[in-house]
Amino acid sequence: MSKVLDFTQQPLTYTADMTFPYPWNKPEKNNYYKADIDALEKSLTHEQQIHAQAILDEIKTLPRILRYRIQKHYEYIIKESGHYKAYEFLRSDFYKRIFPRITAVNSRYELKTKALLTLSTRFTPEISQFNRLFDLYDKPIKKLAEHISNGFFTLYEAYCDQLTEQNGGDREIIYEDSAQTQIYGALAELSLNLHVTPLYHQSYLKALKNRKRRKGKQNLTTHQVISAISRLVNADYWHRKLKAHRTQWIEAIMIANMDVCINRHPYASKQAIRAVQAQRLSNMQYLQGMDIQDVETGERFDLFDKVMASVSNPEIRRMELMAQMAGIERVAKERGDVGMFITLTCPSKYHPTKQRKEKNKETGKDDYYAVLNHKWKDEAYTPKDGQRYLVKVWSRIRSAFNDNNINIYGVRVVEPHHDGTPHWHMLLFVDKASRAKAIDIMRKRALKEDGNEAGAQKYRFECKHMNRGGAVGYIAKYIAKNIDGYALDGEIDHETGKDLKSMAAAVTAWASTWRIPQFQFYKLPSKGAYRECRRLPRGISIADKLGDVAERVRAAADQGKFDEYIMSQGGPCIRRREETIRVAREVSDVNVYGEEVQKVVGIYHQLKADAPVLKTRERKYQIVKKSAVDVDFNLLKSDSGATRSPVNNCRSRITSNLSDVQFYETEHGSGEVCNIKEYGFAFVETEAENAAGSGILQGEQQRQVSNVELSEEESALKPEIDYFMQKTGFDLPTETIADMFIKGMVIKDDGRVFKLDREQVRIIESELVIKERIQAVKAKKEADLQLNQNRCAAALARVELMKYTKEKI
Repeated sequence: MSKVLDFTQQPLTYTADMTFPYPWNKPEKNNYYKADIDALEKSLTHEQQIHAQAILDEIKTLPRILRYRIQKHYEYIIKESGHYKAYEFLRSDFYKRIFPRITAVNSRYELKTKALLTLSTRFTPEISQFNRLFDLYDKPIKKLAEHISNGFFTLYEAYCDQLTEQNGGDREIIYEDSAQTQIYGALAELSLNLHVTPLYHQSYLKALKNRKRRKGKQNLTTHQVISAISRLVNADYWHRKLKAHRTQWIEAIMIANMDVCINRHPYASKQAIRAVQAQRLSNMQYLQGMDIQDVETGERFDLFDKVMASVSNPEIRRMELMAQMAGIERVAKERGDVGMFITLTCPSKYHPTKQRKEKNKETGKDDYYAVLNHKWKDEAYTPKDGQRYLVKVWSRIRSAFNDNNINIYGVRVVEPHHDGTPHWHMLLFVDKASRAKAIDIMRKRALKEDGNEAGAQKYRFECKHMNRGGAVGYIAKYIAKNIDGYALDGEIDHETGKDLKSMAAAVTAWASTWRIPQFQFYKLPSKGAYRECRRLPRGISIADKLGDVAERVRAAADQGKFDEYIMSQGGPCIRRREETIRVAREVSDVNVYGEEVQKVVGIYHQLKADAPVLKTRERKYQIVKKSAVDVDFNLLKSDSGATRSPVNNCRSRITSNLSDVQFYETEHGSGEVCNIKEYGFAFVETEAENAAGSGILQGEQQRQVSNVELSEEESALKPEIDYFMQKTGFDLPTETIADMFIKGMVIKDDGRVFKLDREQVRIIESELVIKERIQAVKAKKEADLQLNQNRCAAALARVELMKYTKEKI
């Protein structure tokens, strides 16, 4: 909340006759006045005061992370330069320049008024919290997700009952594809209002088009509708969606506030970088605390070591990409193809800022800085929108390549501009005869939208021919920059003018926040088959099982020769159904949405009908906690500087007036955890909620008993403690009660625990009751999950029975 400010009070100014206690308090260069005298003497009118307060009220609606900074800066200007300068900052700098951009972002991410009224009446009034999603922590978001999922479930059942009533009580109608498609359309509209696109929505739109044309498939199948609606009625699904929406909403507001640009934090805001790093640290701690165990033999392996030995390790991922790029280059040389280094960027309306430069008088070099782009605030495009635009352009380019029989292959790298807007670097290879035609196609499609704007011809599409050096030399820097910054020490980023290696963390945070894939191969054989071939035993031929061609594929992958692997699979630009080796999958389980889950099991020769499947993943594993013997008990020992007693004696005087004792409700026990959040906000979780939310039960901790003797003052409290315990119904000796309370111990009775905490007595639940509550929460969650699975299975079984009955008839 903003503090109340007195606009009539002028700030203090320094005068020449003032004395200062220390020399460093004196203003520099005898500048005794902190601001311009005329500005300080100019007071605000009544209308300006009202306007300033109105703007401050608008600032209160901003996210906490941004509101705090603006208020502090406003108060600083008042202190340094006076109320009039502060008002000018609010009116000109914030309200006219920044606030319209933030409003445009909020209008894209929040619920519209009509949708809010509709959802509030059909679901719950709690849905209004959606428009404050950027200020919600994980726990309120989880509750909101439960409200939304319950609302969809209730509404789905209401629609089914309505259809049943319309058909005279015949429930068979709800299993028809047309009926389920109708219900799907109503629920999908509500889901879209919540900025979540339900599964199979594109198929649904295509079915609606077919209805107008009166041909083709005009309904979704009941199986598809049940899979999609099973997600909409699942609280965990909405929890993930809401968290992702909150993250991108906050980052979009940071972009609107010019926090993401060359002037401040290029590529990603400081908040986004911290969030991604914290999540990765949490993931690493989880991996370090878990093992993978063979289901059959019980053999265990360290999960963290296994993950770091895979392509999840950035270093291994980078080396694999570099080796594959070298292989692609060798294939191009063998075929006589030429390389092109293509850069595609978005139109100016996708850029939140514009870049300007000016000559530095001291160094003589150009300094770059960012200014607002007023075209952007009309639509408030996000980096995700920019990526969608580039994907759309590339799809048109690919269609034109197919129409003109141009075979082109290569790799694409996505990276951000300084303001977060994505652009593509593509290393493509094509035969010499088709190069000019391919460039012309790409240029026309890239400039089709806003191609006449200033700078479009120069920056929107750029092509460099690789006449010198190799493909790896062109792409190596971009691969390293987008992964781990390897070997970029001393390299300067031309986009920001900063060290490239230090920018790698910001680039990866940008890709993680906006969920943009950074690398993509085009018209090349399957990388999945390449990795599965490398899982086979080294040096063991598979020619007797799958043939000589398959053995060449395996041997090339085994030796890491990506060029030979490409040619053994049939070469570049080959269709997937014509490749030699493909990944084999089989149904392993059914997920919570009633869908069959396919698992990779090996490879097969798709050009041979009778060829067997070679298993590469025969062993089954499960993730388990590390055993107790693996725990380092030295971590549990106190520091060398630890005190002799766990009691904190600071302000620990016990009140002698027991009538002032405050009783805490049972759910607020001694195990409550106060999670301090950034900017001074906190929330409280009880032990039961914390354990149930994390799914990890902590072992019992031994209580350390203090050896502090009773003082005279503490001994004088014994009669009052005895009186208090008699009132609560306990019949224990006075000496025992006093020792148990004052020495930090507790009294337990039938699920209750009495504990003295400074000047208050807490009545909390015992550990047994807390564990029972945790088990109850888990049991309820499992029961709800099983109920949803049974409903999905029953509905699918009913559909299959109806189809079978129709076929028999």
